[in-house]
Amino acid sequence: MTEQTNDRARRPRLAEVYEPGRPGLPRGRSSLPRTAVRDAQRARLMRAAIAAVAEKGYASTTVADVVGRARVSRKAFYEHFPDLERCFLASLAGAQRTILRRLASVPPDRGRDEPGPRGTLRSGARAYLELCAQEPEFARCILVELPAVGPRALKGRNKGYRQVAALLRTWRERAGEGWPPVPEEMYLAAVGAISELIQVRLADGDPGGLPGLEDAVTEILVRLLAVPAPPDAP
Repeated sequence: MTEQTNDRARRPRLAEVYEPGRPGLPRGRSSLPRTAVRDAQRARLMRAAIAAVAEKGYASTTVADVVGRARVSRKAFYEHFPDLERCFLASLAGAQRTILRRLASVPPDRGRDEPGPRGTLRSGARAYLELCAQEPEFARCILVELPAVGPRALKGRNKGYRQVAALLRTWRERAGEGWPPVPEEMYLAAVGAISELIQVRLADGDPGGLPGLEDAVTEILVRLLAVPAPPDAP
């Protein structure tokens, strides 16, 4: 087992499904500071919201589903969130920040036969697809459920798309000195096209097959961002 595999095994998942038999936070007085208890409650509620929506769909999920999974009282839920929508959106906003940090820290993959800018794009595509496969609840909630929640949710999703597009723009500006410019819309178009591919695979119930889209995702990025072929390419 490689060091990278060990890191993935140790890394906590963004979504955590709380099983019925799993104990909740202590009832009554606790030796934990009040702020620690509140932080733990909020984290459990947010993760449970993602797990419930991923399983049942947003339209069929209730506050009772969330507090039951989180093993937190209904009263505690309303101390943190006014309604299910705010809980769900807060959960996704936190996940989007984590995803952006991970994508921004992907190193170039020098172990492949495709060096240079195309190899770097492939590394990023692989990292994103593996992350979606490892976090199927969040992937489903962001790409399948989120657009149907409402205008606030759609605005949040689009903000996330623009942030990923900005990462692509920054990468191209650094890697593509002397390359011809591409329309600004191409960055967002690339994010949207990749999201559609992933959404179809998720809707088919096959999150484990997402890494198999690596070639297709890399080709989308290469074409839409007009990445030139290596000088020695046939």
